[in-house]
Amino acid sequence: MPTPPMSLRPPREDEEQFALWRLKRSTSAVDTPSVVVAHADIPVGESIALLLRLKGYVAVATSALENLELMLEHWKPRALLIDTRLCRADNFRFIRRTTQDDTLRSVLILAVTHVYPEETAHDMKRIGFDGLCRRPWPVWQLADMLEGHFHTVPDLSKVA
Repeated sequence: MPTPPMSLRPPREDEEQFALWRLKRSTSAVDTPSVVVAHADIPVGESIALLLRLKGYVAVATSALENLELMLEHWKPRALLIDTRLCRADNFRFIRRTTQDDTLRSVLILAVTHVYPEETAHDMKRIGFDGLCRRPWPVWQLADMLEGHFHTVPDLSKVA
């Protein structure tokens, strides 16, 4: 029997490995499925971005928080995948600032960590991440989670 899509699984299933704690909906009239992958390993970040582009997402990769900050000044993607190694040096201040920025409130921020974490899922929630992807994880699982995030639910009260 095939495994059901991630969006149909219980929300707390294996939360220490792969989880989405907060759902965010875009308030923009233009709803492009856009993702920035910020990963310390350039080939890994580029590979994830490429696979997401093959699934129909607008996805770019960077290996530095400084570049990510510049991107966010000019472009508001719908989701950020951030390697926690990039944030650890400044004690996750970038994440805390981003979650307080009103212009980024609807941006989904996912922590990407290694299989043997220094941080727990509880730590990631407390810091301000909206979800967790602990490597190794299949990219289809990430694409499935993002599809659920990007899929807008129609307002049935307006249907006549």
